[in-house]
Formats: sequence, C-alpha cells, structure tokens
Amino acid sequence: AAQRLWSTGAAELASTMVLHRLPRALSWATVSLCCLLDTSSIFAAAKTKCKHCDVGDGFEEFLKEPTPMGGGDHASDVHVLWPAHVEVVPITNDLGGWEPASFHEKLAQEAVRGWRAFQKKIVPKLAKGHFIRRQLEQKHAGALNDAFFHWQKSLFEESGDVSKSLEEQKGPANTPHPDANSSWPEMNGLPEYQKLRKIVDRLSRRYLARSGMKEEQAMGLNYSIFNWAAVHGPGEFHGPHTHVGEYHVAVFYAQVGPAGGKLRFGDPRGHSPPFGRSFIHTPQSGHLVIFPSWLSHMATVTSPSSDLPKDGRAWRSRIEA
Repeated sequence: AAQRLWSTGAAELASTMVLHRLPRALSWATVSLCCLLDTSSIFAAAKTKCKHCDVGDGFEEFLKEPTPMGGGDHASDVHVLWPAHVEVVPITNDLGGWEPASFHEKLAQEAVRGWRAFQKKIVPKLAKGHFIRRQLEQKHAGALNDAFFHWQKSLFEESGDVSKSLEEQKGPANTPHPDANSSWPEMNGLPEYQKLRKIVDRLSRRYLARSGMKEEQAMGLNYSIFNWAAVHGPGEFHGPHTHVGEYHVAVFYAQVGPAGGKLRFGDPRGHSPPFGRSFIHTPQSGHLVIFPSWLSHMATVTSPSSDLPKDGRAWRSRIEA
C-alpha cells in the first residue's frame, strides 16, 4: 500500500515515492524491526533483482491523463511541495506476502529473548556511571528501550562483539563492513534475520526510486544497515522523533498483539490550522513500513491491559534500518 500524506497541493498520487524502530511482543505484545539507510558507508551495494521489487510503471493508475491545451490557454508550473510518502509492505503470507508466518514469529521470539537477556545478563555487567546505565536511570516509560537501543548501537559498531560493546565509547564510532555481524550472536545467526536485512535492502532501493531518485543511482548507493530491537510493555511508548540525515526509516513488525501501540505520524507542515493533523497506522505482524527519515513518528502507548511485553526490532539505515 502506497500513500502520500499531507500534500500541499491538490495533485494526484505520483509514482515517485527511507527505516528505524518498531514495537514487538510475545503473545499479546508487539514485535517490530526497524532500519535506517546511512549515507556514510563506503561500501558499494551490489545491484539486485527481485520479482517482488519489479513494479514496472507502478502507481501510474493514480495519475490523470494530461489535458491538451487549447488555443489561447496559458501554461503554468505546478509544484506539489514536501509530500510524505509512506509505504506499507506485507512481508508474510498471512497478510498476502511471500514469506511464511513463521518468519515474523521466529524474529519476535528472538527479539523478546534478547530484550530479556539484556536486562538479566548485560545490565548487571555495566560499570556504575556507564552511559547505558545512565539511560536506564531516566524516569520515563521509554528508559529501558532507550538503553537497549544504545547497547545495540554499540554492538553494531563493534561488529557484534558483546565484550567490546560494554566498554565506554572513545572517539567517533566506526561504520562496520556490510558483511560484519550486526547484532547479538543468537539474532545474527537467525536465518530469518539475515533474510530480513536483504529484504530491507532491496525494498529500500525500490522506495528511493519511487521517491524520485534515478533507479541506477538507487541501485548503486553505498550505505550500511543498522538494526535494533525494542520491547514495549504495558503503559510504555516511544515519543515523537525523527532520523534526519538518513535516507529513510523502515520498521518491521514481528509481532503485534491486540493491545499493542500504533505507529503515529505527525504533520510535517506544522501545528497551525488547517494543518496539525496526524496519521495513525495500525500495524499487523509481518508489516514492513517505510517512510522518510524527516517525518516525525512515534509508537503510541501499549494498553495497560496488555499482560505481555511488546517487542520490536529497529534497523537503522545509514540504511538506519
């Protein structure tokens, strides 16, 4: 499903068309994976072809035929400024996609397991005053997931080396090789995890081409993918934020329970009338949502009635996946 939100002109949906974090869960929680495309990687990405990515002249059915000009008519240039293109891709076959439902189920299970292991095994090893421990000491509903995110970011920058990821940061972070380990060992060894990264890579390039980038340029971009998981329990949420500087954001929902939070997009035109609107996407397990990195978004509150945590995985593509 492709949608253009908050267009500033009365134009039809055009065929021009970037990734971060999502919710995740056990039985009644939400599990999601996010990705961001990073412009700083120096490694060339191979051009790939996929039957699911070849849409030909996709979305042209939304365009009106040009109206011929008659005698005495005057021409003008029409600009549709700053549209926000959001694409929702069903990945698993229970939603009409191509991967089995076990694809998102296995990712959800490992995301939740890793989230719990972080609390029980990683946090106790952190020195007093460690930057990740300081995140945990913040008094807000997203403190645990913020700390979990920062550990995964450090883990990514250390190519999956758990011991090094617990050391205090010194100097600028490194962008690892695209083939380096990108998560904790159990997640990195999961076939579904590696396949998801490839899916994100291909659909990200298609998304950029639909956004107006030349296809040759989109297919040849140099970038890296940073991914992370997030788990939201009852009453938790992730406040409004952006990922400015990345190509785009992508979120994969590995598991969504009936009480799980939703994905809310803020109006990029500001809050003064007639703007200030919002768009709510109700995710389903197996959804991949791709949107611009500059578009403000948040994970709304998971219902306090939810008896199980919701778990998600975020990928940064610098692709911040």
